[in-house]
Amino acid sequence: MTDNDLPEVEQAPGKAELEKLKDEYRRKNKALDAQRESLEEEAREYGYSQEQVDERSRWIEDGGREILDEVQQRIDAHCRRYGLLTDGSFSGTWAAEE
Repeated sequence: MTDNDLPEVEQAPGKAELEKLKDEYRRKNKALDAQRESLEEEAREYGYSQEQVDERSRWIEDGGREILDEVQQRIDAHCRRYGLLTDGSFSGTWAAEE
């Protein structure tokens, strides 16, 4: 039996959208990581003082946290709407499964 022979399993309501939201969170978190790395490279290249690095780092972290918190709030609201449970690490499960 091949994968093509398996019957299609219907995805639970809200699960596909949850995966999209989780992907969005991951993409934005990766972008934040890239900004951090870029700051480290710029600091070495341009000789930023520790004070300058700290200030820019705070700016990146504050802005990044706002963005990630907004996506997390959307994930949490989506999980509540569809009866999904999440532990904050994106291991959403159906309440009925527990």
